[in-house]
Amino acid sequence: MKTIFKLVIYFIVFLLSLLILLPKQGAYNLLEKELAKKDVVISDEIRDEKLFTLNIIDSKLYYQGIEVANTSNVSISSFLIFSEIKIKDVKLLDSLKTMAPSPISNLSIEHSVLEYDKINIKGDGLFGELLGHIDLINRIVSIELIPSKTMKNSYSKLLRNFKLKDGRYMYEYKF
Repeated sequence: MKTIFKLVIYFIVFLLSLLILLPKQGAYNLLEKELAKKDVVISDEIRDEKLFTLNIIDSKLYYQGIEVANTSNVSISSFLIFSEIKIKDVKLLDSLKTMAPSPISNLSIEHSVLEYDKINIKGDGLFGELLGHIDLINRIVSIELIPSKTMKNSYSKLLRNFKLKDGRYMYEYKF
């Protein structure tokens, strides 16, 4: 009995040590390299590594050398079976506000090993409420939008890309 108890304690200590000592900065640098291949650059950020999370504060997002958005806080949390990215206060540049509503208050991207084939997306902002998921096996992005009055009135061209079902706007994209 004592041997089993010791093994359980050692296993728990090992898991906690692994979570605490995960190379969060290295994973973020790898993410930046992969985004750079797609002409997406994140710069001017302040990195703040905590025990279980990596916070990126006041970052600027560039696409093909043109600044497109600013974020106030991005929090990346990774546990052994669950990972989450929380993005707060995404503000598009003024020139892009005519194409899409800004700001986006909250955006959450979650992945669990228990549902290995899906990445869940939740968001809210001036546009309304957004729910969606990415099916990794079938390579389909599905988004459900509950638009706000501002979205319906000012961004009707954008809503034309969505299909209307029961007062909710649906969008699917295969990649």
